[in-house]
Order: sequence, then C-alpha cells, then structure tokens
Amino acid sequence: MARGDADLTREKLLAAAHDLYVERAGHTASVSEICERAAVNVAMVKYCFGSKDGLLDALLERVLQGLAGEIERLSRLDLDPDEKLRRHVAEIVRNYVRYPYVNRLMNERLLRAEPTAVDNISASFAVPARDFYITLLADGRARSGWREIDPTMFFFSVVGVCEFLFSAGPLLERSFGQTMDDDLVERYIDHVTALVDAGVRDPD
Repeated sequence: MARGDADLTREKLLAAAHDLYVERAGHTASVSEICERAAVNVAMVKYCFGSKDGLLDALLERVLQGLAGEIERLSRLDLDPDEKLRRHVAEIVRNYVRYPYVNRLMNERLLRAEPTAVDNISASFAVPARDFYITLLADGRARSGWREIDPTMFFFSVVGVCEFLFSAGPLLERSFGQTMDDDLVERYIDHVTALVDAGVRDPD
C-alpha cells in the first residue's frame, strides 16, 4: 500500500473509532464495527496500528496532544491567573463531554502499568499540564495572592474532580435521577470552578 493510501486509511480508522466511541458514550466498539464505519478491510487495523490496542493508543494520544495544545494556547493568552484558571477548568470539563472515551482509555492503560503507554500519556498530557500549573500557580501567588500549592498535587486534584462526574455517570442517573445534559455540564463547570478557585486562595 502506498504511503498516502496508508495515511488516509489510518485517518479513516481513527475518525471511525472516535465517532463510535462518542456515540456510545465511551463504551467499546469491535474492530469489525470500526472497520465497517471506516469502510476499510479489517486487516488494515493490523497494517496501520499493529492491533486494536495500537489503534486506541493512537486515538488516545491524538486527543491528549490536542488537550495539551489547548493548554499551551491558554498559557500564551494575556489573562490574569484567576481568569486563566476558570477557563482551564471549563475546558477540562467540556473536553470530557467531547471525548467521553478518553478517561476509560487512559485509565485502562495506566492500570496495566505498561511503561510505554504510561510514558506516552505522561509526555502527551500529564507533564505539559503540570508544567502549565507550575507557571499558573506562581503567577497566581505573585499577582492574586494565591497560597503556595504543589503543582503535581494540583494536577491530580483538578483533573480528578473534573473527571469523576463522567466516569461515574451511571451513579448520576440511577442514584440521583439526573441526566447528563448541557445544563448539568454548565452547572458542574460553575461548581468545580468555585471549588478550585476557593482552594487556591490563601486562608489568611
């Protein structure tokens, strides 16, 4: 297969996997279903990615690199740290809506503790996000009187509180009778933003 054809097939498979996982709110799709949606032969998954896991790893890495790009663009904006933090929290929550599969794929890879997968997630997302927090927290201390906060702990706290609503979606619906709609997402953004904003303030 020519390089251009292989690249096109790769893109078709990634787009098909993304579409199916979004439609199914993050639940799995089989190789045959992905290939049927992409209109390509199932053998192309092995040819382009080595395996289904390789396809999903490529999909995850693409999303995480996109999220890191958003963080980089936000970091370059001339905004006060309070506004920058509010926008960042809103972006994280909305990205869990846009990519409902990302937390499941990422958690699966981390639970396996495969060094290559962990290193890829680290380089694509975790380290860029933590580096953003280093700068943001220092700016917040200097300009807005924020307290001193460990940027690594802040990374896990912010991402964790944004993510749980989506990973525990069935609890939201079955236990509390609430539906994941646009209104709830916006209310959650306001709620998490208020929590994080209060958390960076110096209590003195």
